[in-house]
Parts: sequence; C-alpha cells; structure tokens
Amino acid sequence: MKELKLINHSEVISNHQFSKQIEIKEKKIIADNKKLIAIIGHDIKSPMSSMISFLGLLKEGAFEWNRNKVEEYIEIALKSAEQTMKLLDGILIWALAENYNNSFQPEIIDLKEILIEETNNLELFASLKDIKITLPVFSEIKLFADKNMVKSILRNLISNAIKYSHANGKIDISTLSKNNRFLEVTIKDYGVGMEHEVSNILFESGKNNSLPGTNSETGTAFGLSLCKEFIDIHNGKIWIISKPGKGSEFKFTLPLGKP
Repeated sequence: MKELKLINHSEVISNHQFSKQIEIKEKKIIADNKKLIAIIGHDIKSPMSSMISFLGLLKEGAFEWNRNKVEEYIEIALKSAEQTMKLLDGILIWALAENYNNSFQPEIIDLKEILIEETNNLELFASLKDIKITLPVFSEIKLFADKNMVKSILRNLISNAIKYSHANGKIDISTLSKNNRFLEVTIKDYGVGMEHEVSNILFESGKNNSLPGTNSETGTAFGLSLCKEFIDIHNGKIWIISKPGKGSEFKFTLPLGKP
C-alpha cells in the first residue's frame, strides 16, 4: 500500500510566488532587450538613410561632374560612413551594459564637445537639404549626466529639427543656465511647425504617429518618447513651443556640475 504524502500549502504558494517573480523578470529582460534593439536601429537608421540618398546623388552625377566635385562627394560619404561606424560602436558598448536603466552612469561631461561631435555626425543629413546648424558660443559647459544618454537626446532632437526644416534653412542651438542647477538647451528650427494638439502628445509613447518630413523622410516618433525617458531619468524636463508654419523650439533641462 502506497504511503500518502501530505501537501504543504505554504510550499505551493511559495513556489507559485517564485515562478511569478521569474516570469516578471523574464518579461522585463525581454522588454529591455527590445528597447535596446529599437534604440540601436533608430539611431543608425538616420545616418544610413542619409548615406544611401547621398550615394544615389553621386551615382547620378558621377559622369557629369568634374573630378574635384566627385572626389569631394566621395570624401563626404566616407566621412559619414566612418562617423556612423563610430556611433554604432558606442551604442553597442552601451547596450552590452545589461540595459539602459541599470547602466545609467552620470559623470561630469563637456556639453560643447558632445554638441560638436553630434552635429558632425549629422552633417551629411543636414547637407542633403543645405541646412546650416549654428552652435552656441561658449568655452565649455559642464553637466552631470550620462554621456551616452545626452548624445542620444541631442542626436534625436537635431535629427528631428532637420527632418522638419525646409531646404536652405537653419537650426539654432542655444543654452541658458537655470538657477545654477540646471542647464536649459534649446534646439530651434524654422520649418513646418505643428498644432498644439500634436505637441501635447508628442513625447507620449504609442500616442503619436510621426509625420513625413519636408523631404518625405519617414519616422516612428520613438525617438522623442525616448528623449523624454532619458531626460526624466536625469530629473530634467522637456517641452516644445511650436506653431504651424513657424517652426518649433524643443527645450530640455539637464543638471549642471556636480550632484
């Protein structure tokens, strides 16, 4: 006769809770991995699209332009390819740090250095529309922030400004110290602008469908919600001032100096 084994209900509950915790952790890991893949894809798509468009122009004019112009265009395309590879290397190193929430590593960084680097990365994208980007005049501004997140914020907002600017336009980037605690950065374009109803939901993930740019550029609106997420992590704020046909000003704050 088989011996009956009593079931310990507390053990069943404990095992169930443990399984539930494992399931929650697995779902979080999957969600974080999907977000990282989306970040990599989003940040690489813009420079790659610019290179493809630029090489298309080069192909069409290669037999009509003089040698010096062809060499100049090849040099621009090569520089953009090198910058894109550098960008990809940086993003991959960041992505390998488990996930962006756990890898949040604020440090003292120089905003001027990052602004110059990111505008150089977007030089080809801007040149396709003959758009001029003006930077603020300053020697250096120190932030206490995660360098990779700041790069991503600037990359997304400047790309967005280029996307909705008209040909032969300009983009102005300026800074303003707020109570010696936060720095306010403004990225201003003079493009299509937007209605108040659109700007109200612009940073809410899943609620905004990106409109085509002035040169039919496509997008997902993922970048702007990502900007808000990164700025929130720094206890900063992001907002927009815009009118249809009058352009847009994207403003955000990040902490100055040491915490």
